[in-house]
Amino acid sequence: MADGLRQNAETPIRREEPDEHLDRLTHQIIGAAIAVHRTLHAGLPESVYEQALAIELTERRIPYERQAKVNVFYRERLVGQGQMDLRIDRRRVVELKAVEQLHPKHPAQLRAYLAATSCRLGLLINFHEALLKDGLHRLVHTPQG
Repeated sequence: MADGLRQNAETPIRREEPDEHLDRLTHQIIGAAIAVHRTLHAGLPESVYEQALAIELTERRIPYERQAKVNVFYRERLVGQGQMDLRIDRRRVVELKAVEQLHPKHPAQLRAYLAATSCRLGLLINFHEALLKDGLHRLVHTPQG
């Protein structure tokens, strides 16, 4: 399950919400994304929204890395590398899209980055929506074990 860990059929999903600082940071990121969307609207390439969001994050003094590399390990051995659109404050993963409809691989990609980085919270933002709120997806990563 995207937001938690299913223990068995009778046990409810356990969800560990992020701390208050992380939640506040999420609201700031969403505010920055809304500002970008209000100015640029839908229909542009993903790279344009990424650049504009980087400008907005800089002006709001929110620390971030663009195209951050993430190492992927299998049985404690490096097997590859991914590339996240944005890592915010080294604690949040943000994946940007500009597509008509999200594909199931998009949230799966975000979940994989969250697991690989041990980040607790991720945002998937699809700028193609007429109303950005319809393109915002928040995922909480609850580590197994």
